[in-house]
Amino acid sequence: MQMNNSNMQAGAPALKKNNTPIIIAVVVVVILLCCCLIGVGGYIYSRYVVGKAVSGFNNQIATAMPGGSIPGGLPSGSVPTGGLGDDATRAEAWGSALASIIQSNPASCTAPDATNTTIEVTQQPDASGVWTERWTVACGGGATIPVDITFTPAGGGLFTVKAAVGK
Repeated sequence: MQMNNSNMQAGAPALKKNNTPIIIAVVVVVILLCCCLIGVGGYIYSRYVVGKAVSGFNNQIATAMPGGSIPGGLPSGSVPTGGLGDDATRAEAWGSALASIIQSNPASCTAPDATNTTIEVTQQPDASGVWTERWTVACGGGATIPVDITFTPAGGGLFTVKAAVGK
């Protein structure tokens, strides 16, 4: 019986170790590490690149609001003057203009200046009351960004405001 057993062992193919579970575990760990690095990179980008631009933007808005007020309780100098809209409509348009600038490039205008922003009516109100204006937002240091704004009557003397960074 000993001979049979030794013959079986000698003629039998050698068993290979199955490394598949180890390979799968390594691949999963590598994928998780990559995801963590992407998450950390996104966090760092949002906190230090975008966050710095937006906080500078907000600080400039706060410091650009001198005392005094216009009807509706808004501080004078906090929104540009001109155009066809009333104070409340211009305030809404100013917020939309700033939001469109932040969405297109957060770091492009970190010091918006309402006092030096100009407004040009580019289309007079049509039969339905819709008109457009081009706001040239002053960003400090002589830099400006054009923003095209469309005003659409919403009823009750209110307007829907749509802003887009122009070319």
